Amino acid sequence: MSSGDCLVAVADSVLNSIDKLNKVEYNRKGRKYKFVNKTFQRVREEDKHLIIFPEQPELHLGAVSAYSILSTINDGTILESYPDFCRAIVGTADLLETKGSCEVGDSSVIHYRNSQFDVEEYKQGAFELLESVSDEHRTMGLNLMLCAKLNFLHTDHHIGVKVESYYMKYFLVEYFGEEALTSPDILVALKSFVHWGHIGGFLYRLEVPNISLSPQLKTSFDTLPDPVPELKESVHDRYPSGTSKYSLIRKAIDTIADYQYSSLIPYPQEPQFDLQWLYQLCHDIESDPIRYHLRSASKSLCEEPVSLNAIASKYTHNVKALLEFVSLVINTFEDTGGEYLLQNSKIPTLTPQLIEGHKTLYQEFEQISTSIQEYEAKDWEPDEIVLRLSCPEHSLVDAVSAMRQRFSDDYE
Repeated sequence: MSSGDCLVAVADSVLNSIDKLNKVEYNRKGRKYKFVNKTFQRVREEDKHLIIFPEQPELHLGAVSAYSILSTINDGTILESYPDFCRAIVGTADLLETKGSCEVGDSSVIHYRNSQFDVEEYKQGAFELLESVSDEHRTMGLNLMLCAKLNFLHTDHHIGVKVESYYMKYFLVEYFGEEALTSPDILVALKSFVHWGHIGGFLYRLEVPNISLSPQLKTSFDTLPDPVPELKESVHDRYPSGTSKYSLIRKAIDTIADYQYSSLIPYPQEPQFDLQWLYQLCHDIESDPIRYHLRSASKSLCEEPVSLNAIASKYTHNVKALLEFVSLVINTFEDTGGEYLLQNSKIPTLTPQLIEGHKTLYQEFEQISTSIQEYEAKDWEPDEIVLRLSCPEHSLVDAVSAMRQRFSDDYE
């Protein structure tokens, strides 16, 4: 065998191996994975795939595929029970395909060539439904998609085990009635539908800054209707998925700093209680949230995504110390305004072990709290109590005021 024949044989062997990988599947924690697009990806049930043929948009294969999925939900009763919802889903699927706005490279959307989809079985019904789709129906579908991508930004999930996000619930009721919120058929359909749209493109449309998107996709998404202002404004209502603990700590610190006796609460000066890193990090997250999203790297959502694991590792001791400080304050002093924060599992319970770990500080807190209560029992006003009791050299309000002044733009 010549060297050329050997190379051909090796190449054939490699190609055959790759082809075999396309058939390889494995299960992990009840989820199925398959070798797709040169990597193992989670594979959802085949009846949830949106099948597209973007090279031949006149076939409207996305609409036919969406119709077929709706037809398999509870024997297709959703088509009769919620016709406008189905028009919104089919019309938007058609729009996603023709605009090139699908989540390509994902197991939720696959090309017709890679499917075994029987177009003829659903073509007539799909085209009849598509003819009755209006621009209003497409707007409905796009708003539902935007709600799902917004939820993904904040929670890492497009939709949960039930409809929970505020705006998704709002639009479902507005468009399809109160009963749509509890309809299992609607939920099943949404769990398929919301994964079809391009994550980066819809986040770009919501004006999330610094989304990594090709010029072609930007042009495509720029032609879609402008999202309602409320959806765009809600981008910054919550921190991106994976960063909620930092938002919680700063919120907790800010809350107890507004306590009427916070100027009497001593603030520790050890390095683990430093606030500069926290307020700087929160500032950076608010300025460029997508870089800090849990999936920013795996979904290629931005340039230079931040490693949340690296941040967590770097500030492990700081996070622990600040959460314990918050717990000590709220559990020792009365009516700090932060009592509701104790419902969050990230705030540690006041245990003997926690007290022992901050024994001196806790004893100071107890003494100050007791003095405040004694003066309050005598009907002293808060201002009088603060003047009566000597303020520490480094107080909680001083520490937080310095951060608020440094990051004043974050409080406008």
